[in-house]
Amino acid sequence: MFATAESCTGGMLASLLTDVKGVAHAFDRGFVTYTNEAKNEMLGVPLDLIEDKGAVSKEVAIAMAEGALARSRANIALSITGFADFGDEPGLVHFGCARAGRTTLHREEHFGPGGRGATRVKCMQTAIEMMTEML
Repeated sequence: MFATAESCTGGMLASLLTDVKGVAHAFDRGFVTYTNEAKNEMLGVPLDLIEDKGAVSKEVAIAMAEGALARSRANIALSITGFADFGDEPGLVHFGCARAGRTTLHREEHFGPGGRGATRVKCMQTAIEMMTEML
């Protein structure tokens, strides 16, 4: 079972997964946590971690993935947090992929200033690659 924890992609990965007929046997739930408060309330990401490292960071991506895993019935959880078209570095995205009993994976991508839509689409490829790797 999969779960997703998305920020800059706003549920796009969950939408992609649910486009697959019969996916209910493999997709448990998706968390859209755009604000820092949502990351904290829904996924248990400590606010002091977000303040210290930034919402777009390796540490927060890992905490989001691990929080989604803990708050779902999934065996694998994938998180995405980044700057889609604004912030310190447009196109900077951090991914986390957690699985029970395994070390949480992290990946950092620099998609560049291609705009919000292009960055979100590029995130889908990375997310699927990481989920497949974790299988």
